[in-house]
Amino acid sequence: MSVGFYPARDYQPLVEFGGKRRSVSKSIILKDKNIDTLAESLPMMLVSICNGGGTGAECVSGAFHLSPPKNFGSARLYFVTQCIYLTLLDLQYLYRLFHRVQQQLRDYALALPDVLFYVILSVTLATYVERVPNASDLIDYRHLSEELETAV
Repeated sequence: MSVGFYPARDYQPLVEFGGKRRSVSKSIILKDKNIDTLAESLPMMLVSICNGGGTGAECVSGAFHLSPPKNFGSARLYFVTQCIYLTLLDLQYLYRLFHRVQQQLRDYALALPDVLFYVILSVTLATYVERVPNASDLIDYRHLSEELETAV
């Protein structure tokens, strides 16, 4: 799982979940509203599973869908037509670190105006540009500059 800016999607801060399905690597990229929905549903799903229910509450929000494990199998995380599988251990791990994912996503959302300003300035000048003094400290501007150079 990673949280980051996605240049191909107008530098929006998004969360990417990776997984395997039939020996093929897949990934699902979710926006903040889907992350909030997932954060709300994870505790209920885990409590239900761990209390012996075997299944948890199903979570559906538009194109986002989390199906609980059936017969102690894997939960399925869907977004539009993409699907990845999450084991009970994956769900527990995700639950334990999800507050960090949400915090990082919020931080990135706050830094978005600085990133967009920097991108426009860098592309316009076509050289490395130092960050402005009051820009967000959450962004590695040297790395962003390198990504912009390779994209051009």
